[in-house]
Amino acid sequence: MLEKMKLEQYFDYCRYQKKLDSKTLKAYKIDLRQFFEYIEQTDVDLINRSTIEHYIQFLACSYKATSIKRKYASLKTYFSYLVYMEFISINPFTNIRLQLKVETILPRVFSLDTLEQLLKTAYSQSYNPVHKQSSFQRFSTVRNIAVLELLFSTGIRVSELCNLTMENTDLANQKILIKGKGSKERILYLSNQEVITAMKKYVALRDHSKSDCPHFFINRLGERLSEQSVRTIIKNIGRKANLSVRLTPHMFRHTLATTLLDEGVDCRYIQSILGHSSIKTTERYIHVSLTMQKNVLLKKHPRHHFSFG
Repeated sequence: MLEKMKLEQYFDYCRYQKKLDSKTLKAYKIDLRQFFEYIEQTDVDLINRSTIEHYIQFLACSYKATSIKRKYASLKTYFSYLVYMEFISINPFTNIRLQLKVETILPRVFSLDTLEQLLKTAYSQSYNPVHKQSSFQRFSTVRNIAVLELLFSTGIRVSELCNLTMENTDLANQKILIKGKGSKERILYLSNQEVITAMKKYVALRDHSKSDCPHFFINRLGERLSEQSVRTIIKNIGRKANLSVRLTPHMFRHTLATTLLDEGVDCRYIQSILGHSSIKTTERYIHVSLTMQKNVLLKKHPRHHFSFG
């Protein structure tokens, strides 16, 4: 019972002190529950380095390196908390060096031609005569255009888009306030007229719905638009556009990042736009930006200075 209380205290600490989001908390709970089920006891004083090493070996039989690293990090963070709270005096994770070869997974992007076709299809639905559309069809068409434009204009995460509020949207000054991972805030400027126009058209129709929902994007019931709904919207428009590639909201983020790199934008600016806490996360896109690599080699390679050959 005491150990269960420690866990609950820890989750409260993560929720209210560290400001972790619900997804991260859920992952922590799953990882910790799995660990304690494996060792078949909950007395943390009995857990030592050998216990941890055997558990890692157990995980290696069923999980990829990335999953093992995440589970390991969840446990290490918990035991650091126990030391901090003086529940235990020695952290069993001290001096353990996790050596796992993690496969680099490059971000998935789509071509600008694909994006253009997707947007064209979304806009084409707005050209249908008003009398042939229901009020919700008209509303959803305008909303979906605003969703696509905002995703690519700012590169925000789908969770950030769905959690965007009316209060934090300032179209007059062309900026929005984003509350990202770990409750970190950042201001994003709406850099092109297309996204501003799309959002203004949406707001005009949204106001008619008389919804008291604080969130910017709403569904048929006047409630917050869910992340799954955004995925479905993109999937359906992609199908209507006859696109063979599987599209996800996060691909807008990846595509914006690699496109900015292709245009020569410094990684630090892209880091700020995307809200990455570490520049290493942003640097993943360097590996994807093949066009940039090609142009650099074509224009900057020292072999071009030779006059023969």
